[in-house]
Amino acid sequence: MNPPNTAWAHSRRLMLDEFGPDDAPAIVEMHRDARLRAHLIDDLPLDVPAVARVFIERLEALYRRHEGLGIWRATLRAPAPAFVGWFSLMPMTGHPGDAEIGSRLLPAHWGSGLAVEGGERLLDHAFDDLALPRVWGICHPHNRPAQAVLGSLGFERLGVRPYDGAPASHYRIELNAWRTVRNLPRATRLRQTLRGTRRAPGGVELETSA
Repeated sequence: MNPPNTAWAHSRRLMLDEFGPDDAPAIVEMHRDARLRAHLIDDLPLDVPAVARVFIERLEALYRRHEGLGIWRATLRAPAPAFVGWFSLMPMTGHPGDAEIGSRLLPAHWGSGLAVEGGERLLDHAFDDLALPRVWGICHPHNRPAQAVLGSLGFERLGVRPYDGAPASHYRIELNAWRTVRNLPRATRLRQTLRGTRRAPGGVELETSA
């Protein structure tokens, strides 16, 4: 697998960058919001500064170990650069060679369309740059906004299964499905999802908060 360039990490409104030590306060502040934590499956206490610092250290090693995968800081490009959360494409546990898509956005940006916009860039990256065979999406069973995001991205709903010791809704998309879906207007995809035509009613995680 050849390391991809970083052009994929920019969209109309977003920039994605690797996390560094200076980003620990932003991660802590984000995870102190009870509204965001209510949508999470994992229980990693990232609202604790020491934990956030170790988390970033492990991420820095992962960027080098799994080229093209990771969790990236999401910055809103205009009107002024601002931290809005993160997007991720991580190895999928139990499925070697597959990856899991994810996002966590600050509640102020829920419903803004950023989760879909970032998800589109991640899927292009996963299939075009990394040549992955499929991508998974995992979310809390009650996280309806993330379910809507996954549905509008063309993911197939597979039902609730165990994930990290907790029940979670599982979704999956393969290359041919993404090639078809990405040519549809975003608004059309979202309408189809909300009507249930893509088997994903109404979850970032695309892991958490949409």
